[in-house]
Amino acid sequence: MPPLAPQLLNELAAKLAAIESADNASAGPHWGAMHKLLLKAKVDPGAIMRLVGARDVKELKRVAARLRGEEVALDVVAPAPTPVAVDASVMQSALKIFRRRVKFAQLDAESKLGVGPMSGGAQHKIDAMIPPREFPMHVWEALVHAGKLRREGDGFYSLVDDNSQVHW
Repeated sequence: MPPLAPQLLNELAAKLAAIESADNASAGPHWGAMHKLLLKAKVDPGAIMRLVGARDVKELKRVAARLRGEEVALDVVAPAPTPVAVDASVMQSALKIFRRRVKFAQLDAESKLGVGPMSGGAQHKIDAMIPPREFPMHVWEALVHAGKLRREGDGFYSLVDDNSQVHW
């Protein structure tokens, strides 16, 4: 990989520092700017989406170090994440918001031209989505562990078709 321009490296370092110093709620614009900088640095777009989608600061530091030309040790075996205890009311709120967003996304897709019985178009079915940022990732993982959501890969989750009432 050819060396990056010093100006781009400085911008990456400054944006990384801004992400580290910002709280999760206000870091969104910094992650968006970091996404653009990583695209300029010719980082694989799929890797960028996973990195930015998960808002993984640790992995972002490793990518920045690689872009500076530093040797970075790879994690051969990642330790299994320890489940974090999440309050049942928080999980219920998160699941309610997730269901609402999936429903709105489905309604939005169905309202497009070319969809529906009168147009002869095929149905668009939205089954999975990236969870809303109002809740941290450990809440979504707790919902997976509780059997309410299913991981679909690349940061996407889908609802589990469960008609039985599971109590928290």
